[in-house]
Amino acid sequence: MNTKFAAVVTGLTLAATLFSVGNAAAFASSRSVVSSELVTRTAAVTPLAMQFFCAKNKSECASSGRSQVTMSPNLMAVLKTINIHVNRSIRPKRDTADVWELNPTAGDCEDYVLSKRSALISKGVSSGALRIAYTHTRRGEPHAVLVVKTSQGDYVLDNLSNTVKSLRASGYKIRSMSSSNPNRWIAG
Repeated sequence: MNTKFAAVVTGLTLAATLFSVGNAAAFASSRSVVSSELVTRTAAVTPLAMQFFCAKNKSECASSGRSQVTMSPNLMAVLKTINIHVNRSIRPKRDTADVWELNPTAGDCEDYVLSKRSALISKGVSSGALRIAYTHTRRGEPHAVLVVKTSQGDYVLDNLSNTVKSLRASGYKIRSMSSSNPNRWIAG
């Protein structure tokens, strides 16, 4: 009986994941923010992997603080240091199971984003100003980056670059992202 129950739960989880990923990909490919700054559009479904991550890591998903931080030379230095450190700490690995983790030895773009977000919060950056954003790489592949909302515009921390860039300079078009509350997502 337990084996049958486990098989049903596994099947439902797989179906929900496929449904979530398929809908997110379809939605992401049909919409984008083309301006240099993130614009709030409409509510979007929170990725299932994020929901699982938040269920396991409640403190990492708490929303607090200002939704924008004041840009300063000190903040830029912190952003650069964290971006480089996390990029060097995690070995790139395609995550076929789509399990989001903090500080893994190997992981995909969402793992880099969550690790950078956590590190920035530990350095005093307001969690409300940190957004998980979906875009596409120049090769057209779905990709996640961390966006920091500042008084001088939005800045991108990306595992594909050790340089912290403004959203405009990054060339990315945001498809969907977390709001100041990582449990609530919006479409761009």
